[in-house]
Amino acid sequence: MTTNEKIAALRAAAKAAGADGVLLMTSDPHCSEYLPDYYNALPWFSGFTGENSTLVVNQHTSALWCDGRFYVQADKQLAGTEIQCMHAGSAGVPTVAEYLTANFTAGEALLLDGSCVPATLAEEYAAALAKSGAALKSQDVASSIWDATGERKPLPDTACELLTPAQTGATAADRIALVRAELEKAGATALAVTGLDCVGWLLNLRARDLPCTPLAVAYALVTREACTLFLADGRLNAEDAATLAASGVTVRSYNELVDAVHALPADEVFLVDEKATNYDLYTALTAHKTVAGADPIFALKGIKNPTELENIRECHVRDGVAVVRFQMDLEKAMANGETLYETDIETMLQKRRAEMPGYFEDSFSTIAAYGTNAAMMHYHAEGDVNSKIEPKGFLLVDNGGQYDCGTTDITRTYTVGPLTDNERRYYTYVLQSHIDMARAVFLDYCTGFALDTFARGPVWAHQINYRCGTGHGVGFISGVHEGPQSLRPNNPIIFKPGMTITDEPGIYETDEVGIRIENELECIDLGDNQYGHWLGFAPLTLVPIDTTPVLVDELSRDQITWLNNYHAHVYEMLSPRLTEDEKVWLKNKCAPIGR
Repeated sequence: MTTNEKIAALRAAAKAAGADGVLLMTSDPHCSEYLPDYYNALPWFSGFTGENSTLVVNQHTSALWCDGRFYVQADKQLAGTEIQCMHAGSAGVPTVAEYLTANFTAGEALLLDGSCVPATLAEEYAAALAKSGAALKSQDVASSIWDATGERKPLPDTACELLTPAQTGATAADRIALVRAELEKAGATALAVTGLDCVGWLLNLRARDLPCTPLAVAYALVTREACTLFLADGRLNAEDAATLAASGVTVRSYNELVDAVHALPADEVFLVDEKATNYDLYTALTAHKTVAGADPIFALKGIKNPTELENIRECHVRDGVAVVRFQMDLEKAMANGETLYETDIETMLQKRRAEMPGYFEDSFSTIAAYGTNAAMMHYHAEGDVNSKIEPKGFLLVDNGGQYDCGTTDITRTYTVGPLTDNERRYYTYVLQSHIDMARAVFLDYCTGFALDTFARGPVWAHQINYRCGTGHGVGFISGVHEGPQSLRPNNPIIFKPGMTITDEPGIYETDEVGIRIENELECIDLGDNQYGHWLGFAPLTLVPIDTTPVLVDELSRDQITWLNNYHAHVYEMLSPRLTEDEKVWLKNKCAPIGR
């Protein structure tokens, strides 16, 4: 089927259901950042493979909204189809809601799969349609079209496993008790746990249902008396099922959550986050009493316990050894004049990580961007888009690993040959920004919004900015992006000891250069005095930062001291696990700098 034929099939299915249009979006029942292929209908129907998009089809027109990261890609992939590409946020481009108001008339109806749309968006769209006298209905008509072709992938059913308390520092019973205590504080008695990372944290449950994100497609339901895991049959072995049962957890089929909610007494009080709950489930929950609020697991898992932190530190030692060996391989290949392409970098890194104990996959698809490609923050080499690495300029490499003791995320910008003056200046500014964030000392009321400014100072001083946050939380053997904490201009979460965060400022000058330096940091307690309670950061990532491009005279004495101390720490932590030749190489890379 061509894209236009698929759009025509959606129109016909809507008409057969007594409606006039269909809305699809990149979402699943769990409001996930990364979707199982089973739920990712929008790319199949439209041909657009980017993230965070919405497709609206009525009897006369069709339109797809994408954000600024994907304007060029969407224009290219939708070319030759009937779908109008909407550059969301651009001047003169209507929002999805405005489009619905203008393109549906009185008595018409729009269908969406309410199990795959967040309740807040469904209600926004219903209100927009109501302005024209149209209505919204929850009904999935896309699946039958997709299923009939045989091209839809099945719902993931990889083998599940439980992490041990030696890994996580807690049993499922321990964490269920924490959640019940938070529900009581909120005046609630029950919680439907929908986020895959939240289910994983609550029950120590992991699987391989998503690439690079070792989670299981599952739900949980916590009440004062019971906890139920909703998971496809046959995915837990007998031993793990018994371990969960010992923590008071029963198991039911994946698709039985809504029925279980309806079966609870009407006076059950659910804590509900409308933004993180799909529309169909939200409808079931609001048949009971509700209290509005975020799933408390988001905040609980954002603060790592001592066992998790100990494991995370070990994880970064292993990852540091792997990345050091990768850099040695890269330098040797470049020195020998070997031909390397961007796609070779991922293979080289995976080879070195695979040598480390406990590694099982990458934490995201490696970004290896040479030269001007690195100016595109979400650049990914594949197919015909795959530059040769020349012996000049910079190579930006953003990557990470999943281990049995943690998750890593690191970016280094490597010098692969002679640099321009601008490249040196920009690199130095980024390094200053990175260091200022890493060495920040702050009071315990500071939010991600406040802390983000620490990093931007050095680039702002030159009237440069980067159009993204400075950093994000990282999960524990989970998603590489994890809240609630982040270093962003709009993040209101107060930082607390035990939170982990990335520190990744950058400079991205179109058609010229892209530079990013990223470490993971641990928020630590620095004690009290007459001014209050002080916090700071300690580095988790243990990989040398390239000092060859640095304009040392631009750095302050404190910045030089931090960098030299960091490199001394890297050498101290990694050298016991390296060969003698590797130690010599690392000693040189970690040599102190000075004026």
